[in-house]
This record gives sequence, structure tokens and C-alpha cells, in this order.
Amino acid sequence: MKKNRPEKKVFSFRDVSLIIIVCSIIMCFLGATLVYKHLGGVNFSLLGRDQDLKEFISAYNSLVEKYYDSLDTKSIIEGAIKGMYATVGDPYTTYLDEDSSSSLDNSLSGTYNGIGISVDSSDTSQGLKIVEVYDDSPASRKGLFAGDIILKINEESTIGKDTGYLTDLIKTGKEIKLQISRGGNVIEASLQAEKVLVPVVTSQLVQKDGKRIGYMRLDIFNETADIQISNHLAKLEKNGLDGLVLDLRDNGGGYLTTAQNIAETFLEKGKLIYSLESKNETSSEYDETGESRSYPIAVVVNKNSASASEILAAALKYSYGASLIGNKTYGKGKVQEKSKMPDGTTIKYTTAKWLTPAGTCIDGTGLVPNIEVNLDYDLLNQDDIYTDNQVMTAINYLVG
Repeated sequence: MKKNRPEKKVFSFRDVSLIIIVCSIIMCFLGATLVYKHLGGVNFSLLGRDQDLKEFISAYNSLVEKYYDSLDTKSIIEGAIKGMYATVGDPYTTYLDEDSSSSLDNSLSGTYNGIGISVDSSDTSQGLKIVEVYDDSPASRKGLFAGDIILKINEESTIGKDTGYLTDLIKTGKEIKLQISRGGNVIEASLQAEKVLVPVVTSQLVQKDGKRIGYMRLDIFNETADIQISNHLAKLEKNGLDGLVLDLRDNGGGYLTTAQNIAETFLEKGKLIYSLESKNETSSEYDETGESRSYPIAVVVNKNSASASEILAAALKYSYGASLIGNKTYGKGKVQEKSKMPDGTTIKYTTAKWLTPAGTCIDGTGLVPNIEVNLDYDLLNQDDIYTDNQVMTAINYLVG
């Protein structure tokens, strides 16, 4: 016996049209929402009321539709973005292609996956020479030292191999077995890659005229520079410090938040670190932590100390009482934000001017040192701070 089939629903033309319209609205809304979220917030209202933007879209459409040959539309859009940012006339408002963007990200990331060594492969006739072992890394915990020679990796000789050979093995994530030569002895160590801090801080203790002076050099304000400063400070302060030399020469800056965190390591709670003057408002950042120091500080700077270096130097000068020694700084009194584009490129744009705790903007002028002294390159040995007359001037100043 056949079952009765339900009566088939028949939609009228009006019903079908309504369904299509509703579906289109929903799809447009979802599409716009996804694009908005992906691009970090696009003001789509400009498409309807910005005449210049309409002209740009019209020019783009005309080129793509009417040009006689095929076009690389991605390159055209990249060129338009580059031109747009260049036209602003601000050297810090820029468009970075994928390679430049990746390079910037790597320099500021602060960490990498590895075993914590730097290797010299300029002469591999004896093997791969370790030139640096990073603190708190798999290599340091296994007792490896600068000067060790890696003879074999996983029983294979390293003679004639470059650093890429070691890097490729580390990237596999598997444990690797090293055979090390040290002073005629052969040592074996098994290591596995993990997240390691990229070292941007060096330090040492200087004893002069009965005073213990700490010396720290900071190369860049990356994501982990504040952590590294704290780690090095803890070691220097273990037996007491009578003063600290902070070397910011040739440090071009980095993350503003990192500079703020480092300043908070030294300043008393409530002290002004910097102020920001944007298009619509002026805001100030004060130390809100309970951590501080009281020993005298000298900051060594030069013409290449810029941006975050100047923010930290100014905070220490005006809100801590530190002295600046060396040469006038670069004079970058603006701060930028960066946004990653979907294709891996980056846009970077100035969002505000920053002001010192004294209320001044140093853009184009820089910070003038309390004690001006030029570096004597004839005496300088970069591996020996005692030959660095700018650093020694700072040390002697703190010793008194």
C-alpha cells in the first residue's frame, strides 16, 4: 500500500525574490563582518562619502578593466599603499613588504626555538666553534662554553659543515647528540631545542676605588628586554651595588611598553615616565609598581640612541636623577603603531608625539648629555670596557 506523499510546497516568484534578498543581506553582513574583523576595523562608511576614495576605486577599476594586457593587481595595490604612506611625509609612517615585515618581527620577538648557542663557521677545518652560550638555555644547562668545538652531531662529523647544518637538525625538534672538544678532552652532550631568549643584554661588575659599579648594555627594546634587564640586575645586585652604568648607545628603540617596564624597575611609584600627545588628547604614564632602586645611575648615549632609548633615558634623567653621558641622542620624539596585513606585509604609522617628564618634545633635537664626551676609537677594544672612554667616564662619575 502506497503512502500518501505530503503536498509539495510551491513558492511564488515573490517568495523566491524575498528569499534571495534576505540571503544576500545575510551574506553581505557576514562578509563585511569577517573583513572588518580580519582588517582590524575598517571604516566602510568612507566608501560612500569620501570622494577621493571613490576616485581611487574608479581609477583602479578603469585600469584593471581596460588595460590592454594582464596586470598583477597585488603589485598595483602594494604600490598604491606604499605611495599613500610615503605621501604623508613622515619617515616613520611606512609600508613594509613581506620580507621587511618578517625581519622586523624577528628582531622584536625576543625568543626563538634553539639550544642557545652562537656558532662560527668561518673555519670548519676542525669543526663548528661555539662563540657564545646564552643564559638559561639547554646549552648552558649542559655546561657548554664559548670556545668549545663541535666535532660531531649525531655521530656525523661537522668538518666542512656550515651553521645551516646544525640549524636544520635543531628545527626537527628531535634530541641531538653533540660531541665536543674542549682543551684536548672529548665531551658528549644531548640537547633538545626549546624557546630561548634572544640575548640583547650584556653585563659585568666593575670594582673601582672600593666601589662596586654594575655595567649593563641593552641593544634593542624587544619583547623580552625587560625580563633580561631584571635577570641581569639580580645577578649584579646579589652582593650589593654602589651604582649602575646603563649603556644605550646605538640602540634604535623598539617596543614602548618594554621601555616603560624597564623604567618602572628603577623609578619610585607615582613618578612620571612619559606623556603622549595624540590628535585628540594628552595622556601620561606613571610608575604604578612597588619596585624601585636608589643607587646612582649614569646612562651612556650617542647619536644613534633613539626612540625607546630616549624615552628611558629621559625618564631616568628627570624622574630618577640619573646623569646622561656621551653625545646628544638622535631626536625621535614620535611613537608608532604597526598592523599586520592579511598578506604578511605591515603598515606602520605615527600615532602621537611623546613628551619627557619635563614636558618637552625632543623630536629633531634629541637629549643633551649632562657630561659630553666623544668616543676615542683609537683606544677602543670592544671586548674590554676599560678601553671605552665614554663608559669609563660614567664609571668614574659614579665612583666620585
